[in-house]
Amino acid sequence: MLATYECVLARLGIPTAKGKTSGEIMNQDAPLLQEKPTKLKSGRSDISRTVRRPAGVEACETEPVKVAELPFALDALEPLISREAMHFHYDKHFKGYVNKLNALVVGSAYAELPLEDIVRQAAWKRKRPMLVNASQTWNHAFFWQCLQPGGVMEPDVILSEAIRRTFGSYADFEAKFVEKGVAHVGSGWLWLACHPERGLIITATEDAIPVWLASGRVPLLVCDLWEHAYYLDWRHDRAGWLKGFLAQAANWNFAGEQLASVLDRREPWTYCR
Repeated sequence: MLATYECVLARLGIPTAKGKTSGEIMNQDAPLLQEKPTKLKSGRSDISRTVRRPAGVEACETEPVKVAELPFALDALEPLISREAMHFHYDKHFKGYVNKLNALVVGSAYAELPLEDIVRQAAWKRKRPMLVNASQTWNHAFFWQCLQPGGVMEPDVILSEAIRRTFGSYADFEAKFVEKGVAHVGSGWLWLACHPERGLIITATEDAIPVWLASGRVPLLVCDLWEHAYYLDWRHDRAGWLKGFLAQAANWNFAGEQLASVLDRREPWTYCR
């Protein structure tokens, strides 16, 4: 069994041939790179690659991007997140991003695309309002998946070993995760992500940018650093919010599934498919 774990972790580059962990190699945030555009059916954009909407999923003429459902009740995460805070976060902020995005893409060639490719197109074309609203729609829907009501869960054995190899121990990972989130200035998102060749990394992205954009990284877990996510319950205590997220709500089953998608070279979580 141990040999199996060694093989899996070796595929992630943990540790590297030079004896350094992936966390030591990737201890700095990579700058945002712009993705080349996806080919639109209308032919309005340069051709990079063709993306088709999955079978059975059609764009609505008035609401091309669906509202992702919250996978738990509004009060399911109390006391970490109060019903009031989750109501404002989901019903006001999240749905607001979706509505604004639909207003921007309805009737255009962008409405033909999956959300991930709207993000890529908006980044390439420097369409900031579209990029912000599309990215925030994706990030929030992913964040809902990263929340698990009903008690503490632990990473599975492979993810636990990857965390140990990269950060030293789970306690070290927790400390670095909180430290990274507290050090981030302004709004953003705090990610545990995995690169297929470089392994695990804790990184924060500015404002609305998703960690996977032009980076090759697959997100395993994310925590929202925007104040609307935690201010009603935690005020200025971002450290308390991050510690509470890991201790009470982090969905490690989902994170393990995301890591498995990297190891199996299959598609990770995507928006509303």
